[in-house]
Amino acid sequence: MAATNNVGAGALPVVDLAPFLATGDDEGGVARASASATGAVREACRDYGFFRAVNHGVPAELMARALELSAAFFALPDEEKAKARPVEGSEAPLPAGYARQPAHSADKNEYLLAFDPQLGFNLYPDEPSGFRSHQELKTAITRLKL
Repeated sequence: MAATNNVGAGALPVVDLAPFLATGDDEGGVARASASATGAVREACRDYGFFRAVNHGVPAELMARALELSAAFFALPDEEKAKARPVEGSEAPLPAGYARQPAHSADKNEYLLAFDPQLGFNLYPDEPSGFRSHQELKTAITRLKL
């Protein structure tokens, strides 16, 4: 089922991404399921601005490790977090590195945009240990080809 769940007031839309990963002999069926999933993603983004993805193929252990490393990074002192910054002269498509939103912003108050280390867009902090080398998550997500 690729459609978003029935979303009640305040609930998070859920989109099943399994059709994007499907393979098989019924190419027409796979194409229809992928089109339906694409529509569900579009609808969730248009109506809610975000969604929860399920059946995406990323192992739970990798997601847990990414959350663990993220929590460790954001617990660091500001001076240490500031080491995650753009490489001088970088032409990253978005501002890479660590930043804080203005105090008056209703959005999140700090964030990190880190690109694949092989692209050379941003510098990584030394801590938390394993932050830079956690490539399995990137590889698993890349396999989704979304």
